[in-house]
Amino acid sequence: MVQIMEKECRTALNKSGIPGMDYCLNPYTGCSHACAYCYASFMKRFCNIDGRWGSFVQVKVNFAERLESQLRRARTGRVMLSSVTDPYQPVEEKYRLTRSCLERLAERDLAVSILTKSDLVLRDLALLKQLPRVEVGFTITVANDAVARILEPGASSPERRFRALATLAEAGIATWVFIAPVLPGLGDTEANLTAILRRAAQAGAQEVEYDSLNFYPSAVSNLKSLFKQHWPRLLPGFLADCADPGPYRDQLRHLSANLWPAHGYKC
Repeated sequence: MVQIMEKECRTALNKSGIPGMDYCLNPYTGCSHACAYCYASFMKRFCNIDGRWGSFVQVKVNFAERLESQLRRARTGRVMLSSVTDPYQPVEEKYRLTRSCLERLAERDLAVSILTKSDLVLRDLALLKQLPRVEVGFTITVANDAVARILEPGASSPERRFRALATLAEAGIATWVFIAPVLPGLGDTEANLTAILRRAAQAGAQEVEYDSLNFYPSAVSNLKSLFKQHWPRLLPGFLADCADPGPYRDQLRHLSANLWPAHGYKC
């Protein structure tokens, strides 16, 4: 059961430290996708909530109004939805904060970059087509739906994400795939990476990028528990990569140098 709480925020459009992004919008704090490897769990210390990360969502109910106020000043550049939450997690279906932000951005000279794990983004396809510059990326960690259900229990299945990606690409929206994080033992196999690259190409994704696992203590602890329960045979290798990530990252670089061009993508 996900705890939903409403709150008000002081600002909506904030400067971003992510390369290539000037601003970010995070209409929610917390995310019910409950991904085991979530790097954004550090945000919990700002929430004053006892529940575990992934079990609650704070809804910034005045977010769109704050954004509109900040947009009165002319701004240019690139804005990301979102950097520490998923803009299309299930609560968006009710509160429509992401949609309200897009409606306001459609009238501005800002490029919009959306990154999600949800096919709910298709709800806003007509609105996306009104934006002067927009791209939609789907994070896909593993191609296997059953494995993804364990790692990302609240997110749309990879199959649904691929189908949504194809629909967006057919509608003329720029799309890309983010393989992140590439999980040792599960995501870093040639079979998994090839499956994602092949499906991405079939769906019309213009780019595929990847990011290795950041070995945050909370992420390592969560993943260690899942490996013990579901993939005990892979646990020793996972622990070895945690202790010395160098070989794991070297193998990723080697695989990407060979696999990406084979599917028509720049490494």
